[in-house]
Amino acid sequence: MSSSAALSESMQRITTSKLNVLQKQRDTYETRKQATLDAVRGQSNLPEQLLTLLDALVIHDVPPLVPNLSPDNVRRFLNQRRNDPSVSTAMLEGWKLDLERCLDIHSHKYEFASLFGQLVTEWLEKPSNAPALQRQPSSDSADALSQDSFEPLGRQEMYDQWREWETLVFNPAQKSDRQNIKAYLSSLFESTAKAKKLTKTPLETLRARLKAFDLGHFDKDSLKRSIAGLLKTDLLVPSKRAALMDIKGNDLVLGEMVDVLNIQIDDLDQWSWEDEPVSVDLRRQLNGKYRVYMDEELLQALLIHFIGVRWAVHLKDAFTTFFHSGAWRLSSHRVPDRKARARRDFFLGKGYSSSDTVRNERRKDYEEDFLMTQLPSTIEEGSREYNGALTDVESEVPDHDKGLASKKDPMEIKQALLHLVTTESLINTSLYGTFTVLQSDFRWFGPSLPHTTIFAVLEYLGIKDRWLKFFRKFLETPLRFVQDGPDAPTNVRRCGVPIEHALSDALGESVLFCLDFAVNQATHTNLYRFHDDLWFWGQEDVCVRAWATIGEFAKTMGLSVNEEKTGSVQITQQPNTSKPSKSLPQGKVHWGFLQLDTTGSWVINDAEVTHHISELRRQLQACNSVLATVQAWNVYASRFLANNFGQPQRCLGQRHIDMVIATFSDIQRRLFSDTFGAGSLLEYLKRIIEERFHVTGLPDGFFYFPLGLGGLDVRNPLIPLLLVREVQDTAAQRERMIGEADKQKDPKEWIQEAFEREEEEYERCKKRYDEGEAGLKDHDNKLKKLDDDEEEQPFMSFEEFTRYREETSPFLLNAYLRLREEPSQKDVTLTTDVQAALKQLPRQAKEGIHGNEAAMGGYWKWVAQLYAGDVLARFGGLSMGEKKLLPLGLVTMLRGEKVRWEG
Repeated sequence: MSSSAALSESMQRITTSKLNVLQKQRDTYETRKQATLDAVRGQSNLPEQLLTLLDALVIHDVPPLVPNLSPDNVRRFLNQRRNDPSVSTAMLEGWKLDLERCLDIHSHKYEFASLFGQLVTEWLEKPSNAPALQRQPSSDSADALSQDSFEPLGRQEMYDQWREWETLVFNPAQKSDRQNIKAYLSSLFESTAKAKKLTKTPLETLRARLKAFDLGHFDKDSLKRSIAGLLKTDLLVPSKRAALMDIKGNDLVLGEMVDVLNIQIDDLDQWSWEDEPVSVDLRRQLNGKYRVYMDEELLQALLIHFIGVRWAVHLKDAFTTFFHSGAWRLSSHRVPDRKARARRDFFLGKGYSSSDTVRNERRKDYEEDFLMTQLPSTIEEGSREYNGALTDVESEVPDHDKGLASKKDPMEIKQALLHLVTTESLINTSLYGTFTVLQSDFRWFGPSLPHTTIFAVLEYLGIKDRWLKFFRKFLETPLRFVQDGPDAPTNVRRCGVPIEHALSDALGESVLFCLDFAVNQATHTNLYRFHDDLWFWGQEDVCVRAWATIGEFAKTMGLSVNEEKTGSVQITQQPNTSKPSKSLPQGKVHWGFLQLDTTGSWVINDAEVTHHISELRRQLQACNSVLATVQAWNVYASRFLANNFGQPQRCLGQRHIDMVIATFSDIQRRLFSDTFGAGSLLEYLKRIIEERFHVTGLPDGFFYFPLGLGGLDVRNPLIPLLLVREVQDTAAQRERMIGEADKQKDPKEWIQEAFEREEEEYERCKKRYDEGEAGLKDHDNKLKKLDDDEEEQPFMSFEEFTRYREETSPFLLNAYLRLREEPSQKDVTLTTDVQAALKQLPRQAKEGIHGNEAAMGGYWKWVAQLYAGDVLARFGGLSMGEKKLLPLGLVTMLRGEKVRWEG
């Protein structure tokens, strides 16, 4: 892992100046403090000693951070002492100790601010740079392939993936046929009929909307959005990231760039790549995959990003309109026919039916979270992260207390998928006894997507020729690997789309939209898709149809299913009594590091955990500084591993929480005890600080408190789990300690409660009907009698009342929604001393430990209470350093750099 050397020079100068000022102030203070203490020791009169110490606090601007100490009061009490012997010597001795402690606290703050500065300097001066990746030595050299010489160059899997990528992209086999694709699309789309009140079919409307695309031009605001969008990706090398960071605040430069970019838009038909090939770089992701990133010239990158986002938003709007056109079908496993609906109206009353049903909630959730989710809905939203949830870590730390935004980010969508399939499993097995889950994805989707396929789809959808020509130029990029050196040959992309480009998302999603619609037409339900990760579930026969549709699509479009990530499982109320159909894939179903078993429970894949313990060990060993070690832990353990274990939700139950807690405990033991000879990350960090900086006795809070308080901001992945975990104690203790609302229900209890409420509702409706309060008299004259003697019939049976629960039951919907909520969180109780210390902190902070206790998240309350004791004793408050002297700007910049993993 490496930290970027391309930091702003002005930021480095400011940091150096801060650290120099800090050292001078510390030296001056310690000299004057020692002089004060020497003067006190030379005085025999205790009141005089107190006055000397009181004067020192004023002269050196030392705040009285000792509890219950008021310097003004001490002065007044000393005046009282001159005439009143009731002010005892013991009291004066106590004040003296408190005043000396105030001076020591100030020393501690300087000491820790100085250590913080040394740690930042170490991070800058000792970047944990991995060896540069190089092309594999020739196979005829025995020495080159020996373990000693091979390892610094890269891992074998890197070379294997590198070669395969080049084969797919530069020398693709012909895997799709333009005419076959158009025939496939015609049979799919042209069967959709237009609604009675519309003049066009859904396909005609879709084509018209796509033809109406208008690119527009740059202005300063749109350029700033494009810059922000590019910075959010992992495309730019550090020097270009730094340049964009400087440019975005310079209005004069922005104006010039707007002019140049608009000239290029006006002459877009003549656009082409620069004469020099575009450099591409191979980078390792935490999931073990290597991805190839383009390094474009900045103006080119901004123009392509602008066009990509505009097209992505336009496509999302057009496809969403098609979704609402009536062509898209959605139904439950059991759907009431016309007679069944009429019977319900007859017995329950015409106004009884509600739209608050599981079926309608599914449609709403699908549109909001899964329909073309890789495409942005608005220009302001910009491009979406590429699969940032579980494979590529896009930010350095998780925000445990972040509220949900109106638009879920990729990680939230991935988590929502886990929670949704788990909830559907619980609901469906309760209703029908069985439930089948199907999972797959396309092998090397981005690099292997044939250009023939892309343009056949776009032509069919009616995209204008002008844009087809531009897209072709964009895709057929001349490329050269930086690892091969400046004299390496240039190759032109003949297949696939480049990673982390909004335009690539637009093109890829256009193809995959056809798959979404094909599965919907074959099954009357939805394929849940995140990029090319495919999930489908329901009863077995429907899953068989979905799988056949996916296979036909893949064959037609020239794509290959990834067998390693393809599988199915049949879940039953009696486990191990059935297996998935032979018409379904026989592999296991995985989400992150979890595997779904036939009981509907997720279990952690121990093999994955073992692999990532080894990988995390390797990354930590590659860190040459304490802060790099902290960042590696925060990113890998507290975000990547935690996300891949799944975030707690009611549908997963407490068993899942306990399983993840036990796994994290095992990870720390195996990682630190077995490798580093330390019992925990905390012990390991203390040891390396002692070895490198000769500082001992550090309070634990120094490591876990946020940067703004002078801490290192180490994140603990167990605390979010403990906040929602039911306390495991005796029944009597639970009754005393936990209210009924705080207890975690077994997930099935929510469904059982829904069934019980349905029984109560049935009896209520039956009573109304028997008493003549509901029935035919509620209907208008248009309602046709079902049979001549219908009014004489007894009320409908309970089986009929509940036969179509997914389409009719608000109680089942309530369970469906509750199961997809986070478990109740129980914050720790803050003691009075911690509450008082919090009030001394600024209230304006957005996160972390701050003065607004009501707005502080549960994670930070836990950290504050757990580690406050030693910090309060040593620093007289929760802040361990003077914020104005801490190089927080530089640390924030370093932590904001994209992480480059070793290997």
